[in-house]
Amino acid sequence: MSLRAKKFEIIKKEKRNLFIISALSVFEEKGFNNTRIKDITEKAGTSVGNYYNYFKSKEEVFEVIISGLAEHMVGKFKKLFIYFQDNRLPPISAVKNLFRGYAKMFKTKKETFLIFLEQMGGINIKYRAKRNEIIDSFTDEVEKIILKLVEFGARSQNPKISARVWTSTVLGVFNWWIRSDFDLEEEELVNNLTEFLVRGTMTK
Repeated sequence: MSLRAKKFEIIKKEKRNLFIISALSVFEEKGFNNTRIKDITEKAGTSVGNYYNYFKSKEEVFEVIISGLAEHMVGKFKKLFIYFQDNRLPPISAVKNLFRGYAKMFKTKKETFLIFLEQMGGINIKYRAKRNEIIDSFTDEVEKIILKLVEFGARSQNPKISARVWTSTVLGVFNWWIRSDFDLEEEELVNNLTEFLVRGTMTK
């Protein structure tokens, strides 16, 4: 690839990222339903026509945003595997730190997660499928952890069902928390969530 072509690709990537950042800001401010593409382009300081060179709709840019957040959540969860490599169980403190990290994400991206949890499934079939794909991907990682826990002495259980319980509980609890404007103290939330899920998975 020539130097000119490389520069063009860099500029293109930067412009795309500008639209993503601008869209995230507008979604957080106005919510998904009240956001127009023109709002995003005004935030980005460019034209609607330019936007369509990168994304076909506001749904498409939101899909990119939420996929990035989901990857971040999965990445945090995968850190628990480090303990298995050392031939030991993840300590309770590691699980609590995981949930503290999620609490920070849900706090700072409150409106984005509300769109994902409450609106995205109703947009259309395509985006409902995308939401389910993201949830299933997260659940698959949880299942891998539960399989390891069973190897290390957790009670006999169906890992698929347990993983689904974990995912549904985590998303459901955090959804309630952000809708209640964080009425419950974060540490109490983290402690109760950890106690419920770890005890439910490990206790024979």
